[in-house]
Amino acid sequence: MAHDIIFFLAPDDETAASTRLRGPGEDFESVTCRFIEPDTAIAEWDMHFEAPSAEAPPLEQLYAWRPWPEYVTAPLNDGIEVLALPKRLTRALGKATSAELEELAGHWMTRPV
Repeated sequence: MAHDIIFFLAPDDETAASTRLRGPGEDFESVTCRFIEPDTAIAEWDMHFEAPSAEAPPLEQLYAWRPWPEYVTAPLNDGIEVLALPKRLTRALGKATSAELEELAGHWMTRPV
């Protein structure tokens, strides 16, 4: 399981890739999460905007979901990955109201592990 995950918005993949070893630092507003798997979390968030549900999706539905986040930099054995959110999710997050984001966060955070 991943430990520290930092979400930030970069203007393009090249800029995002440049943060690989140093992190986004103060160059970008960021949110740090702990103990989540970023790719499955991102897929669940994308699924929520397509078909909102308070229930966790079945694993077979989750693993079949497309598109999954894409690597901006190749994964190495150091545990550092830079991923790009699917454009559909980026648009959905940008258009979401505060209430929709709070609903998503509430549903996602209260799911059993």
